[in-house]
Amino acid sequence: MSHCSQTPLQTISCNEKPEDGNDNGIARFIAARPSNVAAKKFFEKEVYQRDWTTLPGRLECLSQTLEAWDAENGSPEMACSLSSDPKESRRLAVTASIMVEANPRFLHGFYMWFCQSLRGRYQKYMGEEWDGEQLISEEDEAKLFQSVQKLGWIRTNGMLQKPLCEALHNTTLTWVKEAISMQFEEKHFEDFQGLKDQLILPWLELLVGPEDIEKDNWRTRLDFTVAECYCLVRTKEIFELVAEFPDSHSAVEELKEVLEITKMHQDMARALKAALIRRLNHPGASTSQIIDMYINVIKVFRELDPSDRLLQVVAEPVRTYLRKRQNTVRCIITSLTDAEMGGDLYEELRRQDARPLEEVQVDSDDEEEPPDMNWQPPPPLNKQRGNFLETGNKSGGGDILSMLVSIYGSKDLFVNEFRLMLADKLLSNLKFNTDQEVHTVELLKLRFGEISMRNVEIMVKDIEDSKRIISNIHTNIKAKQRVIPVAEGREPADPIVDAAIISHIFWPTLQNQQFKPHARIQAQLDQFSTEYGQLKNPRRLVWMNQLGSVQLELDVVEEKPDGAAAIETREFSVAPLLATLISYFEDKDVWTAEELSNETGLAEHIIQKRMAYWINNRVIKQLHGQPVRYEVATREHFMQHDHENAAAMEDDGMEGNAVSVLAQEEEEMEVFESYIVGMLTNLGQLPLSRIHNMLKMYVSGGSDVKYSKTPQQLGVFLQQLCRQEKLECGPDGMYKLFKK
Repeated sequence: MSHCSQTPLQTISCNEKPEDGNDNGIARFIAARPSNVAAKKFFEKEVYQRDWTTLPGRLECLSQTLEAWDAENGSPEMACSLSSDPKESRRLAVTASIMVEANPRFLHGFYMWFCQSLRGRYQKYMGEEWDGEQLISEEDEAKLFQSVQKLGWIRTNGMLQKPLCEALHNTTLTWVKEAISMQFEEKHFEDFQGLKDQLILPWLELLVGPEDIEKDNWRTRLDFTVAECYCLVRTKEIFELVAEFPDSHSAVEELKEVLEITKMHQDMARALKAALIRRLNHPGASTSQIIDMYINVIKVFRELDPSDRLLQVVAEPVRTYLRKRQNTVRCIITSLTDAEMGGDLYEELRRQDARPLEEVQVDSDDEEEPPDMNWQPPPPLNKQRGNFLETGNKSGGGDILSMLVSIYGSKDLFVNEFRLMLADKLLSNLKFNTDQEVHTVELLKLRFGEISMRNVEIMVKDIEDSKRIISNIHTNIKAKQRVIPVAEGREPADPIVDAAIISHIFWPTLQNQQFKPHARIQAQLDQFSTEYGQLKNPRRLVWMNQLGSVQLELDVVEEKPDGAAAIETREFSVAPLLATLISYFEDKDVWTAEELSNETGLAEHIIQKRMAYWINNRVIKQLHGQPVRYEVATREHFMQHDHENAAAMEDDGMEGNAVSVLAQEEEEMEVFESYIVGMLTNLGQLPLSRIHNMLKMYVSGGSDVKYSKTPQQLGVFLQQLCRQEKLECGPDGMYKLFKK
């Protein structure tokens, strides 16, 4: 505990004149003023820099000195008037002298004391034991409260206002951070309101007095401080808050309420925008992760700001980055249609209140009602003040799907990508069951329009018709086979060929690497073709031999647990080429790669690559030496440990995607080339931008091939035509036909 020892101050009256009028005399005169003497005594030996436990006692001495001056004839300092009130004049004189004598760290010491005092009360409030050094006892704390009130340092504009406000803000920020950091599943703001009412306000009343609490509007200031601290904590972890949505929905709702108090919408938006650029827009993040995060950003900021004005600013870097990724459209379509993945987009497509994309409002500058004479544009975001929720487009900027489609500005890209993916899915559907695809197409028609889905509907109908045609053809084949087998005493064999019969002009370009099937397989295909020709005369089938799947049962060498070799029957589902290759080994046991190449019409390196599958599955063994020879694997090979894998490349037995993306692009480019040649023939020479705009105008309307290239992609294509000597580009960037 600190004690105050009263000693008389040796001073001179302000009315007294210095003996000499020089600077030294004036300096001695000023130094001898009572307020300056009191200030020097307060900082005597600079103990305040080393031990704050003496502060309450020294403040008490200073306040008692000031009270003594306020008594009648208490001090000659009253002659130096700094205010119409003599008491206020003396207080101001002492305060000024203290600030002159003070060390630069003097006020910071008060800040530290306020922080420690609040911390001690907080731990007592929470029922925790004090884990730090008790700088000031409760008795000295009360003494200090009374002293700063008497000295007037805690009043409005007093010298302790700044350290007090900083201590309140930083201490509250620490408490809020400890309580809610990365905690998103529950609401916490009401707890801090209770902490404010039960701890901070009573502490502040003791410090500034009940009257000044109301006079200086401390309740409102504390409400804002608590809300501001809450927003600052959430701003630093806004990326995690968005990433964990909808699990963080409670925290988002609470944040919306607190933002109504602080109006810190722009700070929140800037923080998330910077975090998205730093943590999302880089090659290490997968496209599906970026899309999921973008969807969460839309949902969260529509909770915080239904006008979508902040969302546009926050999401623009992500939209720009997604536009540059090659697989963005495919990831979006996959999420929309894949029931196994599920997710937000899958549910978005099945919304009951979904509207066609043409009707969805995606431009925030559009308004539902036409403007009248009193219409005013919304202020720019950087000039916005107050609540964002009161301005801008109240209907928002469209649903999630429309915002994803608006990344590219056209739905044609998405329709075409779905068409490519659907082609692969339909052709791999061995049961010809299209119920799921029909349901998906109907949902997409509601969003993208019936005209956009015309080709897709025909593709699905082709598969449905194929199922009916196959049934009819199989019935006819069985009826014709029944006559001969009965005479010979045998049952007719079931037809083994199914076929997906497609209208090729409505389908994407498919893989079509032709080869010659084995004679037994070709006989089955010819029989199916003959029956189809009779059923659908005059139509004829053109087989795409590379596509499809063949079910086989083969005897292969397997290793038993005891290490012995055994022949077991296994089922394989392989591509038609692999079925053809293995069929030749029914004719003889050993074939060379050259012989298989001659039989199938394919290059030897393709044969060697595809034979790797049968070698890996111990059906075929590659013999050593040249030329490359293959032999049916036997138990003897395994027993002699002569079953090493001679294949350099692995093969899963199936072809890749049925759709040839490269061939599809080449087909589109041929169409674009014809338009470009026609333009330059009629108009002479054109810049890239003009060619780009004309292609968008003419190729996109009523054509099966839609122009959706960027100017950069078009520039690459035009340069390719220049290298092929079909076009030439001048130094002014004008393109024209090449003159031979």
